[in-house]
Amino acid sequence: MSILLEMVSDIATYSSEVSSESSLQMKFHKACSLLEVSEPAIVHFENESYQSYLKLLQALQHDYPSLSEEMNIESQVLDTCEQILRTYLKCTGHKPYDETSQRNPSLHCAVPLSAAKKEELAARTPLVLQVMKLLGDLERDSFSRILPCFFPFLVDLIRCEHSSGEVQHALYNIFQSAILPMIRVE
Repeated sequence: MSILLEMVSDIATYSSEVSSESSLQMKFHKACSLLEVSEPAIVHFENESYQSYLKLLQALQHDYPSLSEEMNIESQVLDTCEQILRTYLKCTGHKPYDETSQRNPSLHCAVPLSAAKKEELAARTPLVLQVMKLLGDLERDSFSRILPCFFPFLVDLIRCEHSSGEVQHALYNIFQSAILPMIRVE
């Protein structure tokens, strides 16, 4: 199982590296335009790789709890979720919150997304929604334990431009169903 997980993880990692390699993207674009064929769906391959990896990890967690604990699957799930959210936020062009940008708002201007970026965000949205559902479905104790790590990502997702309203709706659900009850009780 360890070898299988490593293979699927490596595929997802490599697909992400290929997707983020701008010189390779330019070569694909040039070659495909010369050959008059459509460009390969690299972002979709990346999404499918990460979706498969997350599904495998979740199946292990659910069906084989002792193996999951032995292999530290929860940590792998959370690391993968974090990577997916970082990639999505990078695609939006959103800069993480820092005190410098708060003191000088002119350093943090929002530039409208290009059509290509909006298309890429639309392609990445289902994977981000899967991550948001996964986070929102965590048990209360698990969610409160990971919240310090993921709260900045959730805030950054609120502050950036999206290609559809689905991400905002998923954010609303997480804040409403997971974070609000924690605030009311504590």
